[in-house]
This record gives sequence, structure tokens and C-alpha cells, in this order.
Amino acid sequence: MSDHRITMTMLGATGSGKTTYLHGMYATLSMGLRGYFMYATDPDTDLDLAEAWEKLCADGRLPAPNNEDPTDYEFVLRHGVTSLVDFDCQDFRGGAATQRGGEGAPADIATLTARLERSDSIFLVLDGQHVGRWVADDTPAHLNPAADPMKIARFSRAISNVCDQRRQRGEPSPSIVVLVTKADLLGTISGLPTHEALEKTARNLSKLVKVIDSEGVTAMLCPVQLGSFGGASPVTVDPTLVDPQNLHHPMIFALLHYLDEGIVRHGEEHVRAVERQLDEQAQELAGLRSGGKIRNYFKKGEINRVDAEIAAGRELHGEAQARVTAARVRAEQLVEELRYMPIYRSGKLQIG
Repeated sequence: MSDHRITMTMLGATGSGKTTYLHGMYATLSMGLRGYFMYATDPDTDLDLAEAWEKLCADGRLPAPNNEDPTDYEFVLRHGVTSLVDFDCQDFRGGAATQRGGEGAPADIATLTARLERSDSIFLVLDGQHVGRWVADDTPAHLNPAADPMKIARFSRAISNVCDQRRQRGEPSPSIVVLVTKADLLGTISGLPTHEALEKTARNLSKLVKVIDSEGVTAMLCPVQLGSFGGASPVTVDPTLVDPQNLHHPMIFALLHYLDEGIVRHGEEHVRAVERQLDEQAQELAGLRSGGKIRNYFKKGEINRVDAEIAAGRELHGEAQARVTAARVRAEQLVEELRYMPIYRSGKLQIG
């Protein structure tokens, strides 16, 4: 277990590939990739995920979609032998985010709504087939909500509400990963070379997912795929074509944002607060010692108290600075891992 914890929530329409992504991501990172390694804290969960991946690689059977009972996952992400962060994940069925709540509605609808409000990272999962059609249509700025199979307007509004609520509480917005599954279909369906289809998607993403234009929102576009399955059945695929791509990048990005916004930014604010307190205590101590030896004799208790508070404050200051420095160093390493990924800060597109 690590000292840090990220609550991660996935949104996506039915069939978008949320469950399949989670299985592929875990299979990739549980084997280790460029020094990063992930494990499930529950051994039974590890076995379930491993067995599902073996079925995919041996028989081409994709993981079954979720029912109304969300599946809980507790992951730990490591770099080498160092535990970086715990991931608290829940896999919901697609309908939990698109159906009406209220009396008589499935319980997972209210559970997902409450979870979104405390999420540190939100993965918006879009099917590459539908994104490819959007690119082929020259990336229109408006989609008919009634006809959009990705349900983007509903998801974008839900994410925007969460960002607004957190801003009002003085908290950073959750990181947002726009995760495009079945990325091999982007080029096929759009009629463009895959890299051009991806570039066009990146340049115009705010038309599709408008919340990424919001002030204070940091997002990343991440195309992923388990393999080049083409128009294969949603139940089975050709196992010889399994070839995971980019599946670890969303988890790395979630950690980077957590470090930047949660540890570095808040840590620096804490360091400054401790420094202000130390200055005030130093002034108080100087005032206590300004009355001469006889007067100081009678103030010895107060002087000793402030001396002790200053010593404790300096120790706290050193510990806080060390945490910020360690987080900043780790964040720089993660930035290198995401060097070529399209990242958006308050709507401005950057690369890495």
C-alpha cells in the first residue's frame, strides 16, 4: 500500500469498452512495463482478472459487461519496488450513467452519482468506431444528443457539474482522460491514415467534449486498443491479434495530475503557511526576550514554549518541503512518460 490514494471513475455508454480496458490495463501493468507495475490488493481479484485475460488470449473471449452490481477494484501502482499510489476503481454498467434516477431506479445510478462527486480522476470512454465517424463528418461542433451513441452531452454535463462543485469548495478539478477505445478503427472508419485521424481528433476534441475547455480543467486524449480486431464480434475476437497499446498511459496521467495538483500545489501552500507561522512565532519570541535578563527570568516558561513551537514548526516545514520535492521529482518522471500525449490545460492543447 502507498501513502496516496486516487478515486477513479469511468463513464461510458454501453459497449464503449470500459470493462475490456480495465482488464487489458491490468494485464499490461501486472506484468510490468518500463518499470511500472500494478497489483490488486485482493488476491481473488488478481486471479479473476488473470483468468479473464487468459480466456481472451487463448479463445478470443472478451470480458462480459457488468450488471447492476458495480465491480470494485483496489489497485496499487508501483515504480520498481516503490508504491506510488492506490487506485480505488469501480466498474459500472454503461446504463448507470445514462438512465434516469429516482424512486424505483437501479441502485447503481445513485451510487455512481455520489462517487463522481468525490472522484480524483474521471475516464470518459468513447468508442473509436463512433469517434471515427465524427472525424469522417469533419468534426461537427454539435451532435444530436438523441442520436449520439456515445452519450457525450450527458457525460460532459455530469463532469462539468463535478468540476464546478469542487471549484466552489476550493478543490482542484478531477483529471479527465478522454479514452478512445478500439483506436485501430479511427483510421479505417474516417478514411484517413490513423495518425491524421488522431491529430484531427486532438485538434477538435473540445467540440466533442466541451468540458475540457473549462478553466482549471486538465485533460488528456488517450487512444487505446487491445488489438487490431477490425469489425470483430463484440463477444469474441481473433486472439492472435491481441496487441495492447497505450493502456497504462491513463493511470500515469491520473497520478501525474494528483501529484501536481494534490501534493505539489497544496504542499507548497502548506509550506508557505508554516513559514508564515514561523515568522509570527519568531516575532513573538523576540518580543518576549526584549525585556532584559530579570524580566526574561519571569517569562522563562513562555520563552521555552515558543522556542519549542518554533523547533516543532521547523521540523514540520522540513518534512513538508521534502514531500513536495519528492512529488515534483516523480511528476517530472511521469511527464517524460507522457511526452507525446495530447494534454489540455484550461482548453489549451499541449503535447506532454
